[in-house]
Amino acid sequence: MEDNDLWLRHLLNLVVQVVLAVYVFSKSARRQSVELIVSGVFVFIAGVIKYGERTWSLKCGSSKSLESSTGHHYKQRSLELKDSDCDYHKIVSNALCSMSNVLNVFAARNLFGYSSPGVGSDGTQDAKRMFKVAELELAMMYDDLYTKALVLRTRIGMILRCTSQTCFLVGFALFLTCDKRRYSRADVAITYSLYVGGFFLDLFAMFIVIMSPWTWVWLKAQKCDLLASLSWFLFSSDIGWQEKRPLWSNSIGQYSLLKWEDSGRDQPTKSCNQKILALVRRSARLVGVGKKNLFWMSKLLDTKFLEVDEKTMDFVVRGINRIRDEFSDVARAWPKLGPFLETIRVYFAGDFGAAIVVIHSFTEEYLNAAAAARQERGGEANEDTMEVCRKLSNYIMYLFIRHPSMLPLNVSSEATLAEAAQLTVRGRALEEMVDPCEETLREMVDMWTRLLIYSAGKSQGPMHAAELAYGGELITFVWLLMAWALI
Repeated sequence: MEDNDLWLRHLLNLVVQVVLAVYVFSKSARRQSVELIVSGVFVFIAGVIKYGERTWSLKCGSSKSLESSTGHHYKQRSLELKDSDCDYHKIVSNALCSMSNVLNVFAARNLFGYSSPGVGSDGTQDAKRMFKVAELELAMMYDDLYTKALVLRTRIGMILRCTSQTCFLVGFALFLTCDKRRYSRADVAITYSLYVGGFFLDLFAMFIVIMSPWTWVWLKAQKCDLLASLSWFLFSSDIGWQEKRPLWSNSIGQYSLLKWEDSGRDQPTKSCNQKILALVRRSARLVGVGKKNLFWMSKLLDTKFLEVDEKTMDFVVRGINRIRDEFSDVARAWPKLGPFLETIRVYFAGDFGAAIVVIHSFTEEYLNAAAAARQERGGEANEDTMEVCRKLSNYIMYLFIRHPSMLPLNVSSEATLAEAAQLTVRGRALEEMVDPCEETLREMVDMWTRLLIYSAGKSQGPMHAAELAYGGELITFVWLLMAWALI
């Protein structure tokens, strides 16, 4: 988004480069053949148009354009397929029809009456469907913010694209017919390779346009069934947006603060990164470097990424639906965790980041103790629920460490982490306040889900728009699903 907001600088670069190119043409015109000069002029026009498309697309993806856009370009091309037998047809149609509302979400405008069309709110299948619709919506929003897709869907954009491709082909034809004997073979070979490379880039861009969902829905609206079938075939194939293919990073960052706090103790290291960090810390201790000065290495080496599984998605969707349908106090919602949450209530009011650190350390201590106790008793632990609980806990800690701007922090993360040792000790000590049972574990998953939903609700659209450029985050999906539920 920062680069999009600097579109005027790119426009200035375009003007400067055009002036310099015209100057070079004027100085070299007398020494070159007419055919080569005319060929160069056509290629120059094609290049100016393409650079102009890029600058235009940057302007359309800027923050001001996002806030002022009415979304009429989405409404004109939307088409709801009510009679389609293909479930993926309906999912794509739902995503297309709701894009104007998605734009309002990113622009922080009124969301009254916004709900994802055709998507239910109960059951695991609905959770998968809701995430797929949100995945398509975010993928199309990414295209509009960071590619030329929005420009090429306009009439002027299509005219400019056809003009640039025509100029490119004319320039190539003139270069083929001109006398090249006065030029070295190396220069001619380089020119041919540039033409061939440009031709394949244009051909690839044409395929991208054809396999766009907007092209498919436009062809359906124009009753061009044969071309629409071709567009859908490319769109749903392996080279396009296949139904089972993730359209985002499909991963959540994981960071355990307890690994950093325990790294100074004599404990066996499990991974190569932990061994490297332990070696660096021992070396730093010899030269008098403090532990806090090495925390940046822990951010790099102790951060890992896991795939978002269906179980995690199901817990998140069910948590959103519960918040939408019912509002209850903590004692009624989590009777097992009620005493613990009452004890740390002061952290929520004074320092939300400190509350995250305390609950994170409490969760790690509880999960480790519960797993050890069940192993001694010979019982079978609910591995799925424990894994989801640890994933959500580590993910929110990852956001706190790597992306603190996406959390509603009233104290800087650096200031909170300076007191991390005391906070983790506090969280570990509170582990004895709860009973190690299945109900407590379910309440903990629900608690972390609520914290994720709360953080998503406090976040802003530009933050999520910026993260789309890096593959997207799970909190962005939660943020969009909350808009569906009008939370």
